[in-house]
Amino acid sequence: MADVEPNVRAFLAALGGAGSVEMFADPFLFADAGGARPVSRADFLATLPRRAQMFAAAGYGAAQLTSTQQQRLDEHYLLVRTDWSAPSLAGGEAAELSSSYLLREDGTSVSVVAYVNHKTVPGM
Repeated sequence: MADVEPNVRAFLAALGGAGSVEMFADPFLFADAGGARPVSRADFLATLPRRAQMFAAAGYGAAQLTSTQQQRLDEHYLLVRTDWSAPSLAGGEAAELSSSYLLREDGTSVSVVAYVNHKTVPGM
């Protein structure tokens, strides 16, 4: 992550931790193979426990960040592409995941205004 700005590095380190849902704008845009839709922070928070259960049901553990690329779009917006690896709970091959975040900086904080899931756990 040498090419990633310190504020983006801090954002990625906090992502998935307690309170990380507060880093998402309310609402934010969520997009995946099924389309794009606005999602409230409360609705997103409600899906997080099910996401962990769905990973486990599909036979995978918690995903770990494996690579990051950042593109600064202007003084307020950054596009961050991430790749993740979720280990197989049965000892098989890990699932490779990809997602992107459109981040907005306001001078004091970074927030997610759009979240795109490019590739997720097979069967989810």
